[in-house]
Amino acid sequence: MINRKIIGCKSSKSSGFSLVEVIIALAVFGILVGGILSFLPWGVDGVSKIKDRSTAMSLIDATLIELERIGFPVVEAGTDRLVGKYEFSGTPIDGQTINQVILVAKKTGGGAFFEQVIQSEQSVSEDGSVKINKDRDATLLTNYTTENDEGFINFDMSNDYPISLRGLSEIAFSNQDDQAMNRWVDEKERFFRIVCSQYPASSRHAHHISNGYLALEIEVQWPYKIFDPSNAYPNDFRETEEKFRSKFTFPLAISR
Repeated sequence: MINRKIIGCKSSKSSGFSLVEVIIALAVFGILVGGILSFLPWGVDGVSKIKDRSTAMSLIDATLIELERIGFPVVEAGTDRLVGKYEFSGTPIDGQTINQVILVAKKTGGGAFFEQVIQSEQSVSEDGSVKINKDRDATLLTNYTTENDEGFINFDMSNDYPISLRGLSEIAFSNQDDQAMNRWVDEKERFFRIVCSQYPASSRHAHHISNGYLALEIEVQWPYKIFDPSNAYPNDFRETEEKFRSKFTFPLAISR
């Protein structure tokens, strides 16, 4: 009789995670992913703000080109804030009003466009500082007579041709002028507001008629006007309050 030896294999217990460990791991993973995703909107918003500021800074050349297109006399009158420029004695002083030329640009940049001229009140304190009254809404200026009553400026038209967006809205659409229409910017696309102002009398950059140049302080604000679907066309936009706008300021000068 043949004896057979049965060789047995030693059984080994397989290692693995228990159900409790898997649940704990999934909970920790969920917390980590949730925390990371919570930063996503902030990151996207941060990138958008950086892009808008970069676009605002790129509008320096576009602003200069547009002001030169408008022409020195229009910009000079459109930013007037001093009185006494035509007197033989004394120096010019700050008047009771300040004119400002307003340009606009799209969110994508690419160019600045003359929108309008506004006039605001200003006051001079005892220490010589000048303050613009922002409690009152600025007045829209379409025509202006220079200080010596010898020059008349139409801020919207020049030789019966529109030079501002206000002039375009009144003339270009009726005449279907292709060249003018190429400069049209819809209200809801006017994302950047570019405010062009002369310097006050106390500044070394204050303007005088003997100057061969005009020094300006340029402030870019955004967002200016944005699309609002709750309003019907053509008023399908709303203007943001100035206190909610980001701002970027730089100096600029144009020559006669």
